[in-house]
Amino acid sequence: MIDKNCMQKEIFRCSEGDRYYQRNKHALEEALKSSDCDPIMRAISEVELHPKSILEIGCSSGWRLHALGEHYQAKCFGIDPSMRAIQDGMNLFPELSLQQATADEIPYTDQMFDLVILGFCLYLCDRKDLFKIACEVDRVLMNLGKLIILDFHPPFPYRNAYSHCPGLFSYKMNYAKLFTCNPAYYLIYQKIFASSPELINIPDERISVMMLNKDYDNAYPDFPYQRK
Repeated sequence: MIDKNCMQKEIFRCSEGDRYYQRNKHALEEALKSSDCDPIMRAISEVELHPKSILEIGCSSGWRLHALGEHYQAKCFGIDPSMRAIQDGMNLFPELSLQQATADEIPYTDQMFDLVILGFCLYLCDRKDLFKIACEVDRVLMNLGKLIILDFHPPFPYRNAYSHCPGLFSYKMNYAKLFTCNPAYYLIYQKIFASSPELINIPDERISVMMLNKDYDNAYPDFPYQRK
């Protein structure tokens, strides 16, 4: 049993991140072969983005970044808690810049990216890190940049036991709300789906890809109630 005071990110950095990667490695290899079906790739295409500097948080081996970099001729960077995933990615995709890191301490400079992707990782992050994560993402994302969040899409926040490691939890909520409480962020794209079509009516199985625009210049209209 995991010590309740131990942070999930440390467990993922030390062991569970590598195990997660090994469990999903074959599926990730297959995803690279059909990257045009990837919900994040589709969202970028449908919104007609042309990103030039991309960061993916929870990038695994970087398979998605590799596809994005080739398609958009973009510079691509990724972080993941799994050292094994990062090492595989560095061997498979040497054009990528990959590092072992977590979302609460992003090892890049301010306003470095015009697209940041949170790739199905927030549901495993420690709850006390959520505001730090939002702050770090905002720090590295350029103004007028885009943020994509791929994660579970439940009707309300709750947690489930994480089936692969007793004592850990999967936390489900609408993670876009971490950002849209700031008027500089607003939703421009959303698609809700499930891993299989027959599961879409089960709230616990719903997943969404959401894209937010960041615009500090127009976040606060001037003097809407000022009398003339």
